[in-house]
Amino acid sequence: MKHRLVLLIAVISVIAAACSSSSDVSDPTTTSSIAPQTTTTTQAATTTTTSATTTTQAPATERTFTGADGVETVISDTSAIVSLTGDLTEIIFELGLGSNVVGVDVTTTYPPEAAAMNEQGNTVGFAQQLAPEAVLRFNPSLVIGDQTIAPQETIDQLRAAGIPVIILETRTTLEGALDKIGEVAEILDVPDAGAALIERVGGEIDSATELAAAAPDQPTVAYIYTRGPQLVLLFGLGMPTQAMIEGANAIDAGVSSGIFGPAPVTPEALIAAAPDVIVLPEAGIAAMGGLDAFKEVPGITDTPAGQNDSFLIYDEAYFFNLGPRVGLALTDFVNDLYPDLGG
Repeated sequence: MKHRLVLLIAVISVIAAACSSSSDVSDPTTTSSIAPQTTTTTQAATTTTTSATTTTQAPATERTFTGADGVETVISDTSAIVSLTGDLTEIIFELGLGSNVVGVDVTTTYPPEAAAMNEQGNTVGFAQQLAPEAVLRFNPSLVIGDQTIAPQETIDQLRAAGIPVIILETRTTLEGALDKIGEVAEILDVPDAGAALIERVGGEIDSATELAAAAPDQPTVAYIYTRGPQLVLLFGLGMPTQAMIEGANAIDAGVSSGIFGPAPVTPEALIAAAPDVIVLPEAGIAAMGGLDAFKEVPGITDTPAGQNDSFLIYDEAYFFNLGPRVGLALTDFVNDLYPDLGG
């Protein structure tokens, strides 16, 4: 089981790095939805970040936090935060401490203020290939990442330099998204803001799953990740997309096919999986040359989804980051998957 966890974390790291290679970060909340035999564009609901109205934070009380790596970190200053993953960056901004963030990694594409940090060069680069100098240049008082951050030597060097580095568990479930918010709120000593955000996001998730539960049938849905013709993967067990698909009361084609993590797409695998709907990454389809080019992948047109032209396309960070927008993304997904429910 431990081997599988390590493998999964490594896979998510690679995917996160690939996600960040897109240069289009101007509007990460826009999702394109292609329903059977139709093409529609869905504007994803945007959350109201509290960063614009951040109040002055009282000096943090010194406290400790034990990360997923078992390291106990003393936290006394949250005035200069470096966030090493896009989902954690979103949470920090939603908790009202966006103005305290001095550096982000390239997977950060939302909110716009954080995405602008990438454009302005306030980035550590790929946090899955992290160099200590990339972090130290920001003179951070706190660094927050998760188990995808590598190499370990860099984390050790930062800690040896006196920088508090907290490594959180990599979460891949809807419940885990709420746990993640709670952990970040605890680290930043904003329990009230954390509780409010958990209540809001949890309510959005519950509303989406309740709506999906009313669907008369369970479609089989495949999430196929691509960054162009040379990288086409079917996601399966343990990927964050599993949480979204099953949360929408659908059957995950990769999971039902016995796939752990991602697997190269083959015609045989696609035909055996027989997805009714295929979900795709927006930037990946652009890199592929458009949906028509994707349909030329062997096996796609032999699936029920291919035959019925049933594809849904979303921005990766919005769909499977499992951050503060997860409930909104799940709601959009449910509405697109079951348009007759009228949610």
